[in-house]
Amino acid sequence: MSTLLFELKDEHIALLKNLGWSLNKENIIVGVANDGDELAPPFGENNIYEAMDLILNGRPDDFDPFKVEEFIEYSQEQKDVWDKLYSDLTTALEIILKTGKFETGIYKSRFHLRDWKKIKP
Repeated sequence: MSTLLFELKDEHIALLKNLGWSLNKENIIVGVANDGDELAPPFGENNIYEAMDLILNGRPDDFDPFKVEEFIEYSQEQKDVWDKLYSDLTTALEIILKTGKFETGIYKSRFHLRDWKKIKP
């Protein structure tokens, strides 16, 4: 039996708080909000990296809404980190729902049981 380890971070919780949710036609929760028949972006922005940057880092001190740059270029390293955080959201949500707590730390579970227990703060 294999054991799973997962580190629940503040970034996971922040992203989950801003993730759009909706029900599909069968009343099953889907990960992103529906806008009519089309799927809306998960964080309300068309560019997922800009949305994640805003959620995780806030607006820059020198932000001017009248002088918006057309395209922000993110490094591949930044994108890789954000892609990993985004792909981990289902596990992060599972841990929060199973434990009933929004506590960061390292959690462990047996693969087949998915009964997450916090092992380190």
